Parts: sequence; structure tokens; C-alpha cells
Amino acid sequence: MLSEKKITPGEKKLSLPMLDNPVTVRIKFCKIGTLQFVSHLDLQRTFHRVLVRANIPMWYTKGFNPHAKLVFGLPLSVGTESMCEMADLRIERKIALEDIKNQLNAQLTDEMYVLDAYYPTTKFADIAYADYTITLKAPNIDENSALKATSRFMLPIMMMKKSKSGEKEVDITSFIKKIEFESKDGCLTAKAILSAGSADNLNPEYIVTALRECEELRNDLSDLTYRIMRNKVYDGYLVEFK
Repeated sequence: MLSEKKITPGEKKLSLPMLDNPVTVRIKFCKIGTLQFVSHLDLQRTFHRVLVRANIPMWYTKGFNPHAKLVFGLPLSVGTESMCEMADLRIERKIALEDIKNQLNAQLTDEMYVLDAYYPTTKFADIAYADYTITLKAPNIDENSALKATSRFMLPIMMMKKSKSGEKEVDITSFIKKIEFESKDGCLTAKAILSAGSADNLNPEYIVTALRECEELRNDLSDLTYRIMRNKVYDGYLVEFK
């Protein structure tokens, strides 16, 4: 009796019916833990390899150097964690969205995994703001630290900010839509909504730097460690971006 031939994942992918036209699928994923130190360029390279290993039926450009169409929204700075990273990929064969999620997660880790896969109705250019939680830990933080931090951000804060055209001095508070502070159990927590569009963008590291340079907080923030988490992104009307 002949044994039944085992179908490989690659053969299974090729057996999927072709679409009349390629479609875009948006994946939402997290990037946390030690993977916060992976650069955006390395993330792009990693995801291209993961898509191949996961046997996702990607659409490839034509010509001498075919490559998969993969676009990331709002690149994440090194040292920042996120629960709301997004990437658009184009597929050329009919496959269930849940299968895309599961096949990708089978190749990913506990520190980077897909939260959702869906057909997008928005463009990454519509992103205008990002919601961050910045947690600073130091032995001298007490309940008064939140009041000191709040007063620091009630006045203009002039800092040198990098842009495509070079460095210039700007008031970073003009890029802050909302910020609130809480101090508890040796931690000073900032919950902030910052500009995150293609034109106006504020790296949350500027918030940490501003706090460190505040004379009233200098003793509170000695021996400082901190963590930055991006929770959500919004459009210009502060509606959660999807």
C-alpha cells in the first residue's frame, strides 16, 4: 500500500487560487522586550524573511529584481517598545486573514507577534499622533515629582530638534497634544499624546531629556532607568488609527 504524499507548505501555498488583482492586507503587531533594540532597517529585512518562511502568497514586482511589496507605518525609534506597529503587504492568492496571522506567528516570537490581520480602509499618511507611556524609575522619586514634572511642561521648552533639513531650536511643547504625570512607588509615569505625522513628529526621548534637564527634578531622577511604550496611533481627529 502506497503511503499518502505529504503536502509541503510551499505546495499548499501554490495550490491557493490566484486573485484577479493583488490585494493589500494590513498586519498589526507588537515589538517589545529586547526587540526594542532592533532598528527599523533590520526589522524590514527580518519581516521579508518571515514572510517567505511563513509561506504567505506575496505579490512580487516584475522585472530584473522582483521584490515583495511591504510598507511599514510610522517607523519606531530604537529603544521604544510598541503594541501598535503596522505593515501593509500585498498578496496575490486567496488566503484567509486568520491563516495569515497564524502562519506569521508560527515564525515569530513572544517579543514580536501579529495581533491582527485585516483589509485596510486608511492610509499611513493619515497618522497624526501617537499615544505613549513613559515610565521613569529612580530611588528618589516621590509624590511631589509629578507636580514638578507638570510645572515643567506648562512653559515653553526650547530644545535642538533634528529634521531632514538639519538641526534647529524648537519649542517641543508645540508637538505635545496632551501629557499627564503620576508618581507612585518610585516611578514617575508620563502619559503623552505626541505629534507623529510625516510633517510633525516628536520622539518621546525628548520628553525624557526635558525631565532630566529640569533643575527641580535633578535630584529626583538620579540613577534613572526608563521605558517607553507606544500604545496607539491616531489620525488628525484623535480617532484611533486602524
